[in-house]
Amino acid sequence: MSGFVLVTGAGRRVGAGIARRLARDGWAIGVHYNGSRDGAEAVANVIRADGGAAELFAADLTDQSAIDTMTSQIAKRGDWVGLVNSAASFAPDTIDDINMDVAQEQIRLNLLAPVYLARKLREQMGSRSGFVTNIADQKVLNQNPDFLSYTLAKTGLAHGTSALAMALAPNIRVNCIAAGLMLISGDQSEENFRRVHSQNLTGVGTSVEDVADAVAFLAKAKNITGALIPVDGGQHLVPSARDVMYD
Repeated sequence: MSGFVLVTGAGRRVGAGIARRLARDGWAIGVHYNGSRDGAEAVANVIRADGGAAELFAADLTDQSAIDTMTSQIAKRGDWVGLVNSAASFAPDTIDDINMDVAQEQIRLNLLAPVYLARKLREQMGSRSGFVTNIADQKVLNQNPDFLSYTLAKTGLAHGTSALAMALAPNIRVNCIAAGLMLISGDQSEENFRRVHSQNLTGVGTSVEDVADAVAFLAKAKNITGALIPVDGGQHLVPSARDVMYD
């Protein structure tokens, strides 16, 4: 593989795993971070130690001008062909306490930033071929009312995959992964995570590597676009009245 791929939220958790996995396939990686500079540097150092190429980019993805500044720097490279939208905010709220300002931050980061970044990718692509892969959550296929603004934002991202794929056709493919529970989130306890991690059809908990492998596959799948793919061991087929961290 060749070309530059920007992975958002690559300084920690899932984004870090995706960045390392794509680098093994030969992609040059843009390690985006906002508050996790130390983690981003560590990810970049691992990639470089393994013979890959990595460059750090800092930006608050809720700020359009910050995105513009970052993407103008990336565009100067001349080889930007891929975008993985992994950065996310997972703030707890319900219908009883939803706040418009807090919800707006969730929507800007989890929905609007990925779409705007895709636009910025297209602006400098020319006739080259590229891809956008969005990371969503199995909650978009197995909804409950917990983490309401997060769920609404990720639902928009996931179920907007077809529209975005059509908007960016023919040379940019757009797909979305609905990821299962991989890591402890928010205030979830270790005991709860151990208990619910494998509550899916396969009985095997989803790993960061599972999702990263799927991203790597889609990066080179030249004829797949507009797909929403669960990578969750069938977790989306196990209904839950509440978010798993409350089970």
